[in-house]
Amino acid sequence: MIKAFIFDFAGVIGSEGYSIWVREKKALGIESTSTYFHDISNRLDRGEISREEFTQDLAKKVGTDSNKIWGEMFKKIKINDELLSYIEQLKKKYKIGLLTNYNHLWMNELFSTYKLEKYFDSKVISSLHNVIKPEKEIYQLSLNLLKIKPEEALFFDDRPRNIEGGEKIGIKSFLFIDNKKFIDDLRICGITI
Repeated sequence: MIKAFIFDFAGVIGSEGYSIWVREKKALGIESTSTYFHDISNRLDRGEISREEFTQDLAKKVGTDSNKIWGEMFKKIKINDELLSYIEQLKKKYKIGLLTNYNHLWMNELFSTYKLEKYFDSKVISSLHNVIKPEKEIYQLSLNLLKIKPEEALFFDDRPRNIEGGEKIGIKSFLFIDNKKFIDDLRICGITI
């Protein structure tokens, strides 16, 4: 029996501000052939570097002011209000968890700005735990906070490797593409809103 829903943030609850920003920089010909942007993002998400180290390194790479980087990314994040309205309905019967690879200080700012706290019973933000999806420990942290077993959760993420990570520990996981597919995936599981 399903007792909880677990959602990623970037690409699900809100748009991928960092990825959009990176695509724009790559379009200008900056570091388009290496894994630099991916690697530094993983280091930030894992809590290996501070957000200051992250923005300073990025600023050198793209030739901009480090104090402007988060603001540029923040402007590109659009909250999926329709999905939040579905989550509000689901929260009447189910626990709701957030499981995200993100810097906790920036996630806290997003939660404060967009008043997101009320939608979630638990939050697992990777940089606080020094582990990132698709590593199994981060999924287990979310399950533990929600006090559920893997088979009692449905997980939604926009990255195939993170879906595979959830499936590996027994969580029924779905690739989030858009709100229509989300509703279709719920129907497949016998859940209607």
